[in-house]
Amino acid sequence: MHSVSPAAAQYGSPEERGAPRAGGTRGGCAEGGEPDEVDRLKGRLISAWNNVKYGWTVKTKTHFSKHSPVYLFGRDYHLDTEDWTWPDAPFSASLAEMEPGKLAASEQGWRLWPSPAVPGLSPRQQEEEQQHRTLVSWFADHPQAPFSIHRLVELGRGSGKKAGDWYGPSIAAHILRRAVESSSGTSRLAIYVSQDCTVYKGDVAGLLRGGAAGAVIVLVPMRLGGETLNPVYVNCVKELLKLKACVGIIGGRPRHSLYFVGFQDDYLLYLDPHYCQPSVDTSQECFPLESYHCGSPRKMAFTKMDPSCTIGFYTQAGQDLDTLCAQLAQVLKAASTKDKYPMFSVVDGRAQDYGLEELCSRLAPLPALRPGRRSKGKKPEADDFVFL
Repeated sequence: MHSVSPAAAQYGSPEERGAPRAGGTRGGCAEGGEPDEVDRLKGRLISAWNNVKYGWTVKTKTHFSKHSPVYLFGRDYHLDTEDWTWPDAPFSASLAEMEPGKLAASEQGWRLWPSPAVPGLSPRQQEEEQQHRTLVSWFADHPQAPFSIHRLVELGRGSGKKAGDWYGPSIAAHILRRAVESSSGTSRLAIYVSQDCTVYKGDVAGLLRGGAAGAVIVLVPMRLGGETLNPVYVNCVKELLKLKACVGIIGGRPRHSLYFVGFQDDYLLYLDPHYCQPSVDTSQECFPLESYHCGSPRKMAFTKMDPSCTIGFYTQAGQDLDTLCAQLAQVLKAASTKDKYPMFSVVDGRAQDYGLEELCSRLAPLPALRPGRRSKGKKPEADDFVFL
């Protein structure tokens, strides 16, 4: 349980995702750098297939028990005593608190206002609404957005990855770290990626003290089993999702990546990045926000969760970090026994104090899958999922 290397489920295949293939003249480029007719036809077929695969959505209603609380980003909601609906749920702390002190969520959680000009909004609510739109624009689908798919692919290219390659939880975490470091809009935020399932408190504190960062998102890549999720970790995952500092889990089920935001009983609540939404021009002053938010939740049994994942936590300077480390230590200690390893560890000091390299400062290239020959009988390799 001390290795972060990916290993058991692939989320889709190169054929399904239209991964670029190297090789001979077929599917290559014609003289002069222009794509040949085979490339054009292939692109049209892939586009048509993606429209069929992702363009159809069957909307089903998710049912929740009124006798059990629903946990979302560390807050619990009781459906039997509260007038609660999904759109009233608070936004992710990782988004709502990207700019500490400016985008901090209220105690009641953020709300999705239908329009910036809606009557009755207080000046503070109007300011929050405008900040919300600024934050959403960072994820727009154009190359200039700091967290667009274009930008993430560009950052991955610097580590030997390209569009169509596989991104495991560890690689995805490092790319997010680089995206934050290179964005001027997130100067007060830093991302720390744990090493070998160990969070070094001194390194996190160093990010808070050493620069202008007022907050740190701690990302912990891990593997919770072999081919399937080891059920002994389910209770610990639940307890971590109950923490207010938890910002969710990057993971999914085999061959399908998801973002887990909470749970009820034995079911995870998730957002699906493959869900098709109308395109929005975020350069407009009052662009619509509906397509950037989930109208209804989905749930999935814990037993279907892929063991490869990355869990995140949000912390600020001062006592906030001490509180988070104490809470994590308590949860991990209660969940661990002599018969199993803890999900991860939190230790004092810095990585260099233990004679380890500062892996967070660099991202080693991972070997890309060999294009073309993919044996149907071969089992998926370790912890690969597509990060979009």
